[in-house]
Amino acid sequence: MSEEEVGKEEVNVSEMYEKIKDKKPQRLGFSIGMEGENYIVALDENRAYMLTAAAYYVWSLCDGSKTLEELIKYMSKELSENTETPMKEEELIEPVTLIINQLSEVGLLKFT
Repeated sequence: MSEEEVGKEEVNVSEMYEKIKDKKPQRLGFSIGMEGENYIVALDENRAYMLTAAAYYVWSLCDGSKTLEELIKYMSKELSENTETPMKEEELIEPVTLIINQLSEVGLLKFT
């Protein structure tokens, strides 16, 4: 991947964040357990997804009461209090936006 492509990817995430930062993600589906280090979340009896710990954490926080921007502030505060390395909001924008987008694309989130 060239530097130009990397730059374009970052712009797309920034644009994506700007479009959805004021929306409130609401999780859909239900947790049905773990397999190894992954969490299994099902939409119905025919559709289930394996989520990484990070994706599951984000999904579990999406209760429809906070905007994406508020979720990132909350996660930054919670992760900074519960880990030795503080997490700045700026560091969370890209990965959380990508996770939210992926969860939305497969139907595990909707925006309210």
